[in-house]
Amino acid sequence: MQNQISAETLSPITHNQIPVITTELLSQLYGTETNNIKVNFTRNADRFVEGKHFFKVEGDELKNLRVTLSNSQNPVSPKVRSLILWTERGAARHAKMLETDQAWEVFEKLEDCYFSRKPEHPVCSDVIHGDPRTLVIRLDESGNIRFTESVPEGAIVATLDKVKWWLERDGWLVMRRESLAGMTLQDFFRLGDSGRAAC
Repeated sequence: MQNQISAETLSPITHNQIPVITTELLSQLYGTETNNIKVNFTRNADRFVEGKHFFKVEGDELKNLRVTLSNSQNPVSPKVRSLILWTERGAARHAKMLETDQAWEVFEKLEDCYFSRKPEHPVCSDVIHGDPRTLVIRLDESGNIRFTESVPEGAIVATLDKVKWWLERDGWLVMRRESLAGMTLQDFFRLGDSGRAAC
């Protein structure tokens, strides 16, 4: 017997920092067979765009996801070779194709309770969290060690783009000094209203 799940209590799954849902969970929530979701996807493949409506996860990405979800309510079977993860837009397409009241009601709850959630601590493979064991090693063009530096506990090593993304996500305006110097006060306020700054 399967556990009863609901959109309100579903543990979040993210891929590329985007909330996603598996075919199995989507079918359970929509009250349909998993095969119906798969058949609808196959029959309407031209209406689904990878990266927009779904992500196909396989290989090392799938292994990492399997480890991440191993202790969650959404574990991935070791037999699975690839996994389709549906975005909010993909889940909406399936609700439309199923045309049931349950699918529409559940999708509305998914919009409100699941897809709108921000991850508390985004998992970033391009970020190194510092602790007493963390050491940054800089190599020159020949592969020789140029310098090493310890990363203090609580510090992170990340790309400038990742730091900029975090700041903008939290409402900061990030821009080059030269760009700011050429702005009028009206330009500056307009920029703040749009919530995005060009570098």
